[in-house]
Amino acid sequence: MGNATSGWSRPAGFRQIFGIDLRTLALFRILLGFYLLADICLRLRDLTAHYSDLGVMPRAVQMDYLSLGSYSLHLANGSSFYQGFLFAVAAAAALMMIIGWKTRFAVIASWILLISVQNRNTFILSGEDNLAVLLTFWAMFLPLGARYSVDAALDPASDKVNNRYFSTATLALLVQGMSMYLFSALLKSDARWMPDGTAVYYALNLDYMVTPFGLWFRQFEPLLQALTYYVYWLELIGPILMFSPFFHRSLRIVLMCAFITMHLGFMMCLEIGLFPVISIIMNLTFLPGWVWDGLAKWAARRRMQALAIWYDRDCTFCLKACRVLRIFLFLGDAPIRPAQDDPTAGPLLEKNNSWVVTSDQGSFLKWNAMRQLVRGSPVLRPLAFATGVRPVVWLGERSYDRIAANRARLARISERLLPWRTIPRRAGWMTNGLAGVFLIFITVQNVATLPAVNWTLPDRFVIVRQALGLFQYWTMFAPHPELTSPWPVIEGKLTDGTVVDVYRQLEGDADTSRPDVVSSVYRNYRWRKFLSNLEDQSYNPVDQFLALNYARYLCRTWKAAHPDTAQLATFSIVFNVEFTPPPDVPRVVEQRDVWLHDCLG
Repeated sequence: MGNATSGWSRPAGFRQIFGIDLRTLALFRILLGFYLLADICLRLRDLTAHYSDLGVMPRAVQMDYLSLGSYSLHLANGSSFYQGFLFAVAAAAALMMIIGWKTRFAVIASWILLISVQNRNTFILSGEDNLAVLLTFWAMFLPLGARYSVDAALDPASDKVNNRYFSTATLALLVQGMSMYLFSALLKSDARWMPDGTAVYYALNLDYMVTPFGLWFRQFEPLLQALTYYVYWLELIGPILMFSPFFHRSLRIVLMCAFITMHLGFMMCLEIGLFPVISIIMNLTFLPGWVWDGLAKWAARRRMQALAIWYDRDCTFCLKACRVLRIFLFLGDAPIRPAQDDPTAGPLLEKNNSWVVTSDQGSFLKWNAMRQLVRGSPVLRPLAFATGVRPVVWLGERSYDRIAANRARLARISERLLPWRTIPRRAGWMTNGLAGVFLIFITVQNVATLPAVNWTLPDRFVIVRQALGLFQYWTMFAPHPELTSPWPVIEGKLTDGTVVDVYRQLEGDADTSRPDVVSSVYRNYRWRKFLSNLEDQSYNPVDQFLALNYARYLCRTWKAAHPDTAQLATFSIVFNVEFTPPPDVPRVVEQRDVWLHDCLG
């Protein structure tokens, strides 16, 4: 007991504090890949509206408002087909990340395409997009494929590598994550945070983004004040304690859980897209190795004893396939051996032209061998029943026969697509050097965002920042939450004089009453961001290009949706803007006339 206690209380070293377990990096890779897939699927809902020349942001308009150094492959063509093709490429790269095949290439491709799609329409972006690009950028410097991946299966020495990993890039990734909170807290300078403690009250009164649960929860005003102080001090002190050498193990896991539960609370109360999801993924990079060690011991107890996989010594494809299966079925160190070395497995392989899986229950061939591996998996065992369903068995047996009959061809293909390769055990001097330079780069930029510093970054700095996607400005409800909630009301007339609700694409007067759930007025969070930017821009009557292009889009979509009726002639874009009052003060709603448009002019 004395040794265990000293292990928990002994000050942690620099490498322990700023290193990341290889298994944690694998989890980061998988979750980031799934996030990118989800992001692609959500963007696809508005492929034409947000990314084509027929949408709200034609390329010629967007290019006039790109920052120095920004680029976008998506700006090369304005058709929906071209945009869909790039989305498909991005999805393929994300899938490669998830399975860990050619991982570094997949991460680099994902980073380039993520920056590209964000720069295609910068008026629908939010904090989640910024954080996703940053995490993908740092991922390029890390051995994300060293565990639980196809790449790891193709590395003959992967089993001998220690799970502890430290480099300048691990330090940079962890510092980047905590910088988001620390600088956000430093930018929360308004009295609504400290000392008033009303910031969460104001955040949950932003009805245009509050969920039904948030509408209910905001009635508990004393709790909202306590949560304001909690969020502020967690963001200010948590990043410092996260890197404390004292009580390192306990503090890190407690703080990681605190940040994750904070984001779960945001997700329940506010319609803020995938920001909580990508933030939780970032926090999981702090998951310590001792958690994985505990899970490994649990898995070892659940694995079937004496499980072994036997393959044809002359079939390199077979060996690779067995190593991949062992990884993705979480079979640990289950032995993979040539069947010719075993007096029982060898004859079975020769007679049945089949791999062999042996366990305490006997020897298994073809699809039954796969079923036995699934039964032996500590994670996928609950799915074992599905492998015995008759259609699955039929498909599995036929698939195995086809594979066995084409092993020579598959071996040639695998030599091209799945060659044996070694994952670098340590970061090289160039990787460490570049990661160090960019760590300094983001730190300078974060410090420059503080009002007291008053630094102006040179144009060359901005060009590099935009080209690499390293933008830093963590104004999450800083200096205070917004104080207005807008929602659109768009009424128009057709060429025959019929009054229509253009926003809802319905005939009849537009509904000007306040919705019970204002956030439900918006189709999704991307549209909410675009329309709130449009409403903000209306305060500057000199350049209202968002309103103009949105109006043109509405003319086109009405015509496409109603080809056999009178066409849309004129309409007005109006926003009802609700001002958030202090507690116990009545709400005030102001009507803002934003744009009057003539579709025939």
